[in-house]
Amino acid sequence: MAGPEKKVIEKNSHGEYALTAYGEFLSYFHTHIQLFSSLISAKKISAKDQEALKSKIRSYIATNVQKTDHFFDQLPQFAQFLGMSSQDLSSYMNRNFLGALNKVKAKLLEQESVLEQTPRKKKYSRISDEIIEGLGFTFPSGHRFEAEEGIIFLVDMATGTKREAAALGEVARETAAAVAAARPVAVPVRKGPETPILAEILAKYGELFSGKPLILQVEELEEEDASVPMGEEILSDVEDLHFDGDFSFEATAVSEPPVSIPFSKYMDQVNKVRVFQKAGQLEEYKRWVASLPVEENALVQLQTSLLKESRGEVVEWDGTLGQLGTRTGLSESRLRKVLELGRDFFRIRNQLESSWNKAKNASPQVAELVKKAWPHILRVMDEYPDFTSIKGKMDQLLSRIPDASQRKILSDLFLNPVLSIRRN
Repeated sequence: MAGPEKKVIEKNSHGEYALTAYGEFLSYFHTHIQLFSSLISAKKISAKDQEALKSKIRSYIATNVQKTDHFFDQLPQFAQFLGMSSQDLSSYMNRNFLGALNKVKAKLLEQESVLEQTPRKKKYSRISDEIIEGLGFTFPSGHRFEAEEGIIFLVDMATGTKREAAALGEVARETAAAVAAARPVAVPVRKGPETPILAEILAKYGELFSGKPLILQVEELEEEDASVPMGEEILSDVEDLHFDGDFSFEATAVSEPPVSIPFSKYMDQVNKVRVFQKAGQLEEYKRWVASLPVEENALVQLQTSLLKESRGEVVEWDGTLGQLGTRTGLSESRLRKVLELGRDFFRIRNQLESSWNKAKNASPQVAELVKKAWPHILRVMDEYPDFTSIKGKMDQLLSRIPDASQRKILSDLFLNPVLSIRRN
């Protein structure tokens, strides 16, 4: 799998094979490829498009990833390639990565230890060296080939003696014996470039050969005959590992589209619930909830349980989701996605409402400014979970405020606290 420049395994102080630093990197590479391939295979696209996407990701890794830590840094880009949210991909990787990594490491050690114990094919700098070693003798000096009536003869140029070329080995051995018995003499210095034996044969007797030339394609060459790519191309020719046993992943959950409910719509619904509660309009509330799209319906009904959870009360989520699934018809896996989004929205809402209350007490000017900006702030939060986009749009919104001190107050109140949620 790797040339001598990049050893994958080596023996440790106990005499056991262990992965090198490059081997560790390769294990991360193969683990990501296996996990991403599982996700791609679940996509409803043609096999050709699946292979093209896998190749695109492999090429991106080869160009942009040099350390194991870089894989995690590139998670948003991988999510974009795979057509899913960074949050969903992160959750999928958290569930599957360690188990897959252990399997990949075991497979790498198994394959590479077998290669280490397999005799390597000897390298030859010239094809003539390989021919000579294979024959066991060299072409005897002072002889040449001649053709006569379709037969190739080996001619001793000093005596004119002819022998069929089939006796080449015998002549070479006799010549070698004679040289060994004779007194050593100085080897004459050759003048001019030496003509390779094969070139000489073809030049003189090329018309006697027949058949088509043998041309090896790149894919027909043995792996060790190909040069080892270096630098940014180091992973471009690394083949995927092939596992005989089960190597499945939990891809079903992420094959579903993410729950898509804008934050501003969620806030509108929270405010409507408050209006119904304040007016005591229970029947009107029920009819309104029943009219909502099914996932928004579930999100509204989860708010009471989320409030209890935020107060530190114990919520029996299995039972709660089971009852909600009966009422809405949503699967448990889908309801858990709604619950995950509801938790995030609940935290963002609490933070924004806390900032709103602080703004009202800051100064009349800031309070009035926040009141005007509030609908725009909620629409910025529609970009969740893309925090980069949230920051970019919030910066654009704040740039419209001419007073620098007021811009800083609103940034401290609404942007920085929301961005901190990403790190919690």
